[in-house]
Amino acid sequence: MRVAWEMRRRGWSQERMAQELTNAGCPTHQSAISKIVNPKPDGSRRVISVDEAIAMARVFGIPLEELPLPPEAAEGRDLHELSRTVTHEGRKAKAQHAQFLLAWARLRHRLSQQDNRAFYQEFLAHRRVSVDQANEAIKVWHDQPSWRDATAAYHKLERTLQTLGTGRDMTPPTDDVRRHRSVVADLLRARELFASRIPGTPVRVVPDLVDHFAQTLIRADLLEVAMPLIDSYARGTAHPVDEVVTEIDRRLQEIIAREPKNRHEYLESLAARIGLRGETHESQERQTRSAGDLGVSVEDYRDAKDLGDMYRESGMR
Repeated sequence: MRVAWEMRRRGWSQERMAQELTNAGCPTHQSAISKIVNPKPDGSRRVISVDEAIAMARVFGIPLEELPLPPEAAEGRDLHELSRTVTHEGRKAKAQHAQFLLAWARLRHRLSQQDNRAFYQEFLAHRRVSVDQANEAIKVWHDQPSWRDATAAYHKLERTLQTLGTGRDMTPPTDDVRRHRSVVADLLRARELFASRIPGTPVRVVPDLVDHFAQTLIRADLLEVAMPLIDSYARGTAHPVDEVVTEIDRRLQEIIAREPKNRHEYLESLAARIGLRGETHESQERQTRSAGDLGVSVEDYRDAKDLGDMYRESGMR
């Protein structure tokens, strides 16, 4: 019964099962499989040899000791495998969605220039696309209120992944989510990208580097200000980072300047101050001195640094 259940969940016929066992080094005929899964009139079934059992466990991808258990016992494993699939595909969806938003933002940025719209219309005209259709295509990409509208369909999946504990929210931060996590960490990672990594990276490598940080840029709501730079590097040309770094610093200074309403906001403000100081890997003695320089307790300093995620290597999470 367990063999029949494993075959059904994979959609294997008796011929396929026999072939799988043969390929696994246990030559088997279809008739043998039929006698195993179909009981005789008296209810008995063909005995499975040790070699056949080992081969079956191998082709089913389950431990040998699990093979004799009834199908009901396999339901837990099946659910676990399904949950792993959902998690894996969900993570792929997050990465693909980040790339989609980068492409969306680049397209809108390029089509905001009249010359580029003319080039696109000419390109479409050569492919026998009417002027009305070309204008409609440009309108679809360029005249939407915001690239954020493209995230609407993703929210349901993202909330599901959050429930499973398999990812972080990619939507730009709001007052509601600020209570649960800090945007400071994303701003500081983005600052490292634009202030430190990109200037020292070959032009051809920067697009891959930006892709690696895509979710960070989306969560920090930096696509709009960063898009001229991102698009320029994507076309093989370097671009100054000053405007992006200035905007990040402005947002960090806003967080520092606001009056904290609770300990979380206080630690956010302190994390921003620490991040702008550029202190990353510090000994305990150095942390004590830095806390004194900022006029805060060592405990608050360490909690704020943890909040800013400064101990971990920057990158996409």
